Amino acid sequence: MYAPIPALNLLKEFEDGVDDYFAPGFELIAFGEDDGGYPRLSDRIRPFARATGSGSTYAIWLLDDRADLATLPVLLLGDEGGVHVVARDVPELLRVLASGWSPMCGWEDVDYYDEREGEGGGDEGGYDPCPRNPAFRAWLREHFGLEAAEDPNAVVRAAGAELGDAFAAWIGPLVPDAVAAGRTA
Repeated sequence: MYAPIPALNLLKEFEDGVDDYFAPGFELIAFGEDDGGYPRLSDRIRPFARATGSGSTYAIWLLDDRADLATLPVLLLGDEGGVHVVARDVPELLRVLASGWSPMCGWEDVDYYDEREGEGGGDEGGYDPCPRNPAFRAWLREHFGLEAAEDPNAVVRAAGAELGDAFAAWIGPLVPDAVAAGRTA
């Protein structure tokens, strides 16, 4: 068993069965054994994946004491700074990942962008940061009945709006820079 979250155990099986990225820069790491670069948060987060090739990390935020960890919010811990709520729960993060868009995180905000768009990208045979994304989308449909987020930024903004006050109250005293203008994401 990889994690105390059945959805992440299924994701680990999927990841072990593909030979390339299914979401840009995404790789599962040992569940809860890292502090994501934020040791002051380690008692309330459980890192579980690299979010980017440069070292940003996804972590479960232990917002409360609910037993089903998959229903807790997911944070993005930026490798160059910034901590943001990016999903209300693990299934919502899976939808964001299935978009195939890459996260970019700083202290002020987090934004997902499609690396495949623009010059030389997409269907023209250019760079594809996640060649196994179609297989991941099919897996997400089969196991969870979910579709990829058409606009991952809308998902992230909704999660940030819903959880922003609780997040700011928790993280503000620990990492003041994470609370830019009183609101995140």
